[in-house]
Amino acid sequence: MKKLLFALVCFVASLTFASCGAPTPADEAAKCLELIKAKDYKGFVETIKFKDEDPAKVEKQKEFYCSMFEQKADKTFDKKGGIDSYNLVSEEISEDGSKAKVKFELTYGDGSKDDASFDMVLVDGKWMNEVNK
Repeated sequence: MKKLLFALVCFVASLTFASCGAPTPADEAAKCLELIKAKDYKGFVETIKFKDEDPAKVEKQKEFYCSMFEQKADKTFDKKGGIDSYNLVSEEISEDGSKAKVKFELTYGDGSKDDASFDMVLVDGKWMNEVNK
């Protein structure tokens, strides 16, 4: 009986440790899509890794992107009845594990669909959207 109890405890512990792994690029992409779906554009912009390192320039870029989403993307989403759901299609991680592309499909309230992707980069152990402009 003690062996069975020990085996059960080991099994539960292994499941607990396995579920505590680092988020994948697809996990982070799903979080980004949830932010966009909720129209939390400020939150979404915080997931972007800007190429520039100057904090003042990065802050201006964040403001620009947030404004762009609020003005343009929001109107586009509204015309299509908002984002109803999304489906993560694929996750391709580079050989060195530092970059990834996550493809997804958006389904809008009117039933139309769009395919898109996020280019992700690993920054200090966290996956972020990469902006190269």
